[in-house]
Amino acid sequence: MCDIAIEHAHSLQNLMKIGNCTSAISLLRLQFDALTRSVWLLWGASEKKVERIMQNLSINTANADNGLPSHVEMIKQIDGKAPAEATRMLTEFRDVTWKASSSYVHGGIHAMKRHGEGYPLQLLEQILVNSNGLVMLSAVHLATMTGNMHVLNDITRIRDTYRNILPKLNFK
Repeated sequence: MCDIAIEHAHSLQNLMKIGNCTSAISLLRLQFDALTRSVWLLWGASEKKVERIMQNLSINTANADNGLPSHVEMIKQIDGKAPAEATRMLTEFRDVTWKASSSYVHGGIHAMKRHGEGYPLQLLEQILVNSNGLVMLSAVHLATMTGNMHVLNDITRIRDTYRNILPKLNFK
């Protein structure tokens, strides 16, 4: 799921480059969704839930992810199990962006007004910064899964190098 989150980030950047900002901003929500599910699958999901979502795709399993917990529930289930920074970042990201991102995904007022009236540069920059933060959390999550502290330390150095293009919530 982390690689899906990273794919969404690349797509967001490419859509912004060609001026498709409404679609790009919608992808930020999908990026968050994929990363949250990835962290939950590792730290919060029961073995049965992991097996359910990882089974082969078929007509019989097409709806296997129905009934999985909401984002709020996933974040609650990883609290105290996942690294505290990951839980905090996902919680803060959701608290800060959820209503507006839902508006973009579901064709609400944010999407309609911005698409019609334009996107302030500050908003577009913040979207990129938020996406970068999710990419960095994806990288930390992937590094954690390796169990190799050298990899995790390298990711931490990269994070520190690019601090100026990451959300401030990374550095409390």
